Amino acid sequence: MHLEKWPVPVEERAVRVEQPAARHAAPLLLLLSLLAAACAGSSSLAPRSGVTLLVINGTCASGACQSLDMLAFPSNGPVTPGGLWSLHLGTSAASQICVAIPASATFTVSGPTSTSVTRWTNAMPLSLGLVPPGQSAFQAVPSTAPFVPATAQGWTVTLPDTAAPIPSGPCKP
Repeated sequence: MHLEKWPVPVEERAVRVEQPAARHAAPLLLLLSLLAAACAGSSSLAPRSGVTLLVINGTCASGACQSLDMLAFPSNGPVTPGGLWSLHLGTSAASQICVAIPASATFTVSGPTSTSVTRWTNAMPLSLGLVPPGQSAFQAVPSTAPFVPATAQGWTVTLPDTAAPIPSGPCKP
């Protein structure tokens, strides 16, 4: 009578299964991932210069207008300990103001051992927000739905609000 030792050592329990499909799955998944990334990164939309945004000050409804400190938040912006990446568009207490949306911007984060650069163009999504009264831009967050500025020469939005800007004719900054 043959008795098996118990417990069976781990090395003896290991089973190596090699299937032809499994050998080819990793390269195929890598190829599909690279193809998907290339398609996602390639857009027929090019950045556009001269894009403007007409901001209507929604606080003027009760008479005097409050000052709006307007920021744009690129959707691909990194989150940093100092807050979200934002582009300052302008500050105004007028009932409306026309501001230019830049064609591109870069954000650089430098550390002791590395530097990371994020590039945004106006052919990529952007949201708008305001600096809260009495606070710094570090506390600001987007309040509007995202839009892609390069899809129109001009845009109109009422702030503060949560609606995305709507395409319109260009204004003069």
